[in-house]
Amino acid sequence: MKRLLVYSEIIKHLPRTGWKRKGVPEPETVASHSWQMALMALYLSQGNALEYDFDKVIKLCLCHDLAESKLGDITPIDAAYSSKAVRETAAMAEIAVEADFPAAAELFAEYEAGETPEAQLASDLDKLDMYVQSLDYEQKFPDKDLEEFRRSAAAGIKTALGRNLLRDLQNREEPLPFRNMPE
Repeated sequence: MKRLLVYSEIIKHLPRTGWKRKGVPEPETVASHSWQMALMALYLSQGNALEYDFDKVIKLCLCHDLAESKLGDITPIDAAYSSKAVRETAAMAEIAVEADFPAAAELFAEYEAGETPEAQLASDLDKLDMYVQSLDYEQKFPDKDLEEFRRSAAAGIKTALGRNLLRDLQNREEPLPFRNMPE
């Protein structure tokens, strides 16, 4: 487990590249993003347990960006993006061996293939977290225009549940009540 904790520690402190490029002060980390996805999945399990294996969705959420502990957060505008899938698959294979955690590579492969309902929902939660995070940052930093992140997120939603959640976010009458961190 020691090796896994090393990788986990790296992503706990690895800022998300897209927000950093937009000049967002102290952007969320890769691990905080994965955690929020997993928390959304746990919440959704209350009313949708028959449609999805939520234990699997939560595991997919927690493992989907673990390769970034070796490669960093690669975004679509990075030169390395064209080889991202191959590089991340190799990184996950290394993590699986080094951390004695073969399930991580299996979960990553399932997430990347996007063929199971659980992988599709986990992918939607990835997009929905980006959507919500852009709203949070625009409220905290009114000089930031992060609409491109919301457009990208909305375009990537695949499941009926994901589309319903997105619609709820888009049709809200008031801003989400984000707050600053407690003192």
